Amino acid sequence: MKNSVAFPHLQKAKMLTDLSQDDKADFLNRCTARTYESPEILLHQGAQSPGIFLVAHGRIDVLMTGPQGEQTLLAHLGTGDTAGEIECISGETCIATCRAQALATVLFCPTEVVFEFLRAPLFIRNVASVFRSRMAADNAVKALDQHGSLDQRLFLRLRTLCDGRDRVRANQAHLAAILGCSRQSVNKALGRLRADGIIDVAKGEVRILKPDSLHDTLADLSGD
Repeated sequence: MKNSVAFPHLQKAKMLTDLSQDDKADFLNRCTARTYESPEILLHQGAQSPGIFLVAHGRIDVLMTGPQGEQTLLAHLGTGDTAGEIECISGETCIATCRAQALATVLFCPTEVVFEFLRAPLFIRNVASVFRSRMAADNAVKALDQHGSLDQRLFLRLRTLCDGRDRVRANQAHLAAILGCSRQSVNKALGRLRADGIIDVAKGEVRILKPDSLHDTLADLSGD
């Protein structure tokens, strides 16, 4: 079955906005569909990108590894989102690692095909639009980190510290040090987030139940 038939919802992906139906179908059909039974690295930080990965179902986690080996979760990519486009076009190495979560399905478009579509001004515009949205989202996160409430800043930190199963192993003292507040303040904020059904707290672990609970706030701050 052709990808355009198997994944018709991807014709609404931002990367394909305003392209003709034929061009949308052509792009999707020239991709290779891949489903991952277990988490798998698609793009390695510091390595070249072989093309664009378009999420059909599931999630891709974007992570950055620091000089001491520490990992920071930068973003979650969902249905219709893309990874690797800027690096494959620029020829630069990946600035982060992209990891597909279990049961994720992605469409892979190799670099040579990407450059064929870059002959179309609309496709160039769409790539730029995707990049702009990412910069806006990054700005919104920075603004929230500096000016948001303690509950919002705590949840933002939990979201960036979580593993691939939306779980965080961190104690109150560590979180308090990151946020620059007391352990008592962290405990109270955790209690409020738990009461709102956003997280669940067990001994030595926080489980994020609603990873997108800051979506509206971040959208307002980014202007998108």
